[in-house]
Amino acid sequence: MEEDEKITFLQGGIAIVTGASSGIGASFARRLAAAAAGKEQYRGLPNFDELWIVARRGDRLAALAEELQATYSTKDDEKTLIIRTFALDLVAPNSLASLADKARETGKPVKVLINNAGYGTYGPFAVINMEKQLGQIDLNCRALTEACSRFSPLLCRGSLVINVASLAGFAPLGGFAVYAATKAYVLSFSIALATEWASRGIRVHALCPGSVDSEFAQVASEGVRLKVAHGWSADKTTARCLKQAGKGRAYSIPRLNWKIQRWASILVGPVFSARFANKFLVRPYKAPQKQDQQE
Repeated sequence: MEEDEKITFLQGGIAIVTGASSGIGASFARRLAAAAAGKEQYRGLPNFDELWIVARRGDRLAALAEELQATYSTKDDEKTLIIRTFALDLVAPNSLASLADKARETGKPVKVLINNAGYGTYGPFAVINMEKQLGQIDLNCRALTEACSRFSPLLCRGSLVINVASLAGFAPLGGFAVYAATKAYVLSFSIALATEWASRGIRVHALCPGSVDSEFAQVASEGVRLKVAHGWSADKTTARCLKQAGKGRAYSIPRLNWKIQRWASILVGPVFSARFANKFLVRPYKAPQKQDQQE
């Protein structure tokens, strides 16, 4: 990391949130905008004067940016927050490289990096379309890893990186096999990175939520399941995550029920967890057409 120390940054800083068009990502963007405007406080959250929100759906990003400007704008020039939108598919070639180049051109450090973009698929592994399964790995694991690498030289002492993992990352789950495996990777990678980057003064935190009230279930089931039962508030999830990250914790499980589930999975072991999920936690899914199934 000696090369990182040679970069001289200008005043200010950038906060980046991927997967910001809805759910947890949009909530993180709102929390950060509120903090920048002085309306919310989170210990250890670095100061920044630009908020970059990233997702594939440009119309959603534009609406969110307009909302944030209307809600948190201020006449105090010293507290003016610049909000930029980037409609990008993070698994497309050079998308993250291009975004990192744009950040480098500002001359400002990346003070906050929240890697939230990701998705899952419900259903048996052998039944669900292979491209959708591989797409999860590309976005949940590869793109997140690339983002940490691309932005590493732009992080500075005091910067905060939050990688969104999942409660599913603590145990294998039948019927949710690839998603749980990708989130196990995110959790493991994040904790290891937190150890490596501690000497640079950079904090890395893994958020491990259970079911959150968002569009996740609709995407994972291809419209068969509109919402998860008893989904928790995305705003509560992100607020508690920022508080735990500010305390220097390597990961957080924001809700008591989720903590209990995590400890239960440890007690019963990975084999039982996978079997239990496969038999008793069956998630609805859209059966693909025969031509979409692997032979």
